[in-house]
Amino acid sequence: MKTVYIVIPIVVLVLAASVFLFGGSYFQEPPQICYLAPLEKTSLDLYYDCEDFDTDTVLKLPEIDRDKLVTLSLELINEDRELYNSPAIELGESSTAQEHAEELLNICKTSYWSSNGMKPYMRYSASGGDGAINENVRVIGTPEIQKYWTEEAIEQIIAWNQYSMVERDEASEFRHSTNIIHPDHNYVNIGIAWSNFCVTIVHQFEDKYIEWSQLPIITLNYEFMLAGRVNFNSTIEQIDIFYDPIPMPLSDQELMTSPRTYGFGHVCSHIMCSDGSLPIATVLPNIENDNLGPDILEGILNQESNIPILIAHKWEVTHGEDFTTFSIEEDFSRLMNLTGKGVYTVLVWASPEGSDDGMVLTTISIFFL
Repeated sequence: MKTVYIVIPIVVLVLAASVFLFGGSYFQEPPQICYLAPLEKTSLDLYYDCEDFDTDTVLKLPEIDRDKLVTLSLELINEDRELYNSPAIELGESSTAQEHAEELLNICKTSYWSSNGMKPYMRYSASGGDGAINENVRVIGTPEIQKYWTEEAIEQIIAWNQYSMVERDEASEFRHSTNIIHPDHNYVNIGIAWSNFCVTIVHQFEDKYIEWSQLPIITLNYEFMLAGRVNFNSTIEQIDIFYDPIPMPLSDQELMTSPRTYGFGHVCSHIMCSDGSLPIATVLPNIENDNLGPDILEGILNQESNIPILIAHKWEVTHGEDFTTFSIEEDFSRLMNLTGKGVYTVLVWASPEGSDDGMVLTTISIFFL
């Protein structure tokens, strides 16, 4: 019996020595490379066929046409929109969807935040976007298994992702689905990227209806101003202002653990995102009573509102058969003294003539730094 107990420690010592000398390779399985198994759009999940891989072997990667993949994605989006009676959309010009898709290859995990701490509407605005956007993101694959992607494999993934986001989106309460088929969208910016480990797909749906003569700004004197022309006859109902703190850089770990959805304002951060996002102020026209000045009306409305109400001192709107022009200004001094530096995101709400449904014309962020 004693001999047995003596032998065991000797074996353990030998194994420990081999780990020390050979870096643990004694225990490692041979590296593998995996190929996507045939995938139908209605498949419940993705599967891979894997085989041992000699690391000295140089793989000749197939050529993959990204433009062709983007065209396919757009076609599938419009097929679903037609199925649900929404008008077709066109490919947008913003590069932010592609940039975000490429950045997510670093972590191979879905995140609506970027490493500079920005959310989708911030990235869109910082790159010159002047409409309203809503984003869908999906990362497929893992950093543990090396993949060999072909163009056909990525096409199958795009079709599978499209079907699952529209028809099997229960886990996201059909937010992706609603975004894809929403009738107000008229453009989509598509980002598709791939590495040896994962494929990333970003759909940034865009509503562009305004020709701007003055993009929303907050001057150094805290004057809020915007002016432009909506390309249909509408009523500008109100303007909601959301506030986010100045974005700060995020680590890969913070991106990997960020919420699976995003929202406007400070109650939605990379740590936790609340569904109860509220604006820090709402700007209204002085139309309730022409005999009351903006300050008096503002005081009356704020008695019954849990959101600060600002009555614009300038709210000029003209209507044509197929257009609406507007010029709006308001003093943000009191608001800015409370919140200070940060990102102020402007949501302009409008109702098209003959419709009771409001629509958001802008998600434009003003970086007041």
